[in-house]
Amino acid sequence: MTRFAVVTADGARTLDARTIATLPDSYTLMHRAATVAAECLHARPDRSAAVYVGTGNNGGDGWLIAGMLRARGWNVSVHAVGEPKTDDARRARSDAERGGAFAPPAGTESLVLDAILGTGATGAPRGGAATAIAALRESRSANVEGTLVAIDIASGLDASTGDDHGAVPADLTLTFGSVKRGHLLRRDITGELLLLDIALVDADAGTPRLVAASDVRAWLPSMQPDAYKGTRGRLAIVGAAAGMAGAVILAARGAHASGVGMVRADVAGASMLALQIAAPFATVHAWHDTDWSTIDAAWPDAMVIGPGLDGAASYVRDRVLALLHAYAGPVVLDAGALTAFGASSRIDDGEGNDDAESDPLLSLRHALRGRQALLTPHVGEYHALRRSRAPLARFDDPGALARALDATVLLKGVPTVIASPDGACAVSATGTPALAMGGTGDLLAGMAGALLAQGMSALHAGASAAWVHGTAAERATRAHGGWRGLTMDLLLHEVTNVWPALDAHASLPPHAVLALPAVPSR
Repeated sequence: MTRFAVVTADGARTLDARTIATLPDSYTLMHRAATVAAECLHARPDRSAAVYVGTGNNGGDGWLIAGMLRARGWNVSVHAVGEPKTDDARRARSDAERGGAFAPPAGTESLVLDAILGTGATGAPRGGAATAIAALRESRSANVEGTLVAIDIASGLDASTGDDHGAVPADLTLTFGSVKRGHLLRRDITGELLLLDIALVDADAGTPRLVAASDVRAWLPSMQPDAYKGTRGRLAIVGAAAGMAGAVILAARGAHASGVGMVRADVAGASMLALQIAAPFATVHAWHDTDWSTIDAAWPDAMVIGPGLDGAASYVRDRVLALLHAYAGPVVLDAGALTAFGASSRIDDGEGNDDAESDPLLSLRHALRGRQALLTPHVGEYHALRRSRAPLARFDDPGALARALDATVLLKGVPTVIASPDGACAVSATGTPALAMGGTGDLLAGMAGALLAQGMSALHAGASAAWVHGTAAERATRAHGGWRGLTMDLLLHEVTNVWPALDAHASLPPHAVLALPAVPSR
């Protein structure tokens, strides 16, 4: 995966410290960060800036950026919280004021820079920082045409947890070397996110990594010119109890739009006609509530099990387990196939000797063993699987479940986290509220199933499907002028457009290596 690490505040400090150990001093890294930020901002048409600077090292970044922009001919004003408290911040202010002291903000500047608190700040801002954030908020209200730029992170936003302690939402955030968890958990506060390269050392192997187009492009299998429908992969989708044919229809369409060669839908008899009408490219077979032995387990290269199944039905868990024992290939478990196992009283880590018969999750682990398996729960399904309503640690919990089940877990949401049992973790930050409607998860399951059928690993199939799924939502939202009013057909249409666009190269500002768009609120 890319080197775009997703870190906590402690993780960011560790990367900084390791990098500083390779440099003459810590000020060198501060100067490097300010330089790339100033050059990125100078590429914009704006030529006036008000910089709100704190007393710590984030304020030091702000002082240096102010001085560098002024040296480039900008009209720059500064609102200082107080006297700098670190050696680097004091040196930064001294360097910035070589051209003279800065006037206070007039309130009409085209850019307003928030350099009050950095990634190390936790809890509610206090003292001068709180006063400065209040002044920043007032300036924002009075100068609605100005662009608010957060330096590294919006002041008051917790970099690790995403907790909001009164942050003023930014239009643009410039962050250095790594993406912070808080950025992704609160895209509404972060605004557009630009990751600027300051040549940090690479993060540890187990650090979550942000999925990028280059990853998806590299993971996709190539197809020979003489490929035919069989070599493009055969996918079976098992689901669609009576009245729930739509789930399998959407999964089949997602697979079809993602390049699979053949789709077979194994559904309840009452759902067959709907599938034949809405998904004419698929073959359709009927299963019976008490007997799934008619499902041909020798045909598919991968299976998706669960869309449109009633996980509360007494027969579903036993039928899913029997099918998994009959079919040893790659599998996606979604929707009803997950909720059927939600009665477990514990999550076993695979080290004990628990009786599989007494623990549904352990029986699932045994049934999944030795294959590429992807589970795709949303938050509610995840809570049901772990039998807990405790607060969800979005970046950490999927890895625990992945190790417990020896399967890859894709936790849907903002952001989507994909964790494999070997400790690798991918994060997809794409998407808009357009995805918050019934059926999008079925679409995602079909997309991931198509990639599994073509030989991708569960981690790469899940990460690729999530990234394309979210990018399609972003494209549809832009084309539609907002997420409200978007339909599944429009979303699916954009899925077909994202795949061929993977080779396109985005135009980025100087020193930016990654851009995440702002997420529209309406």
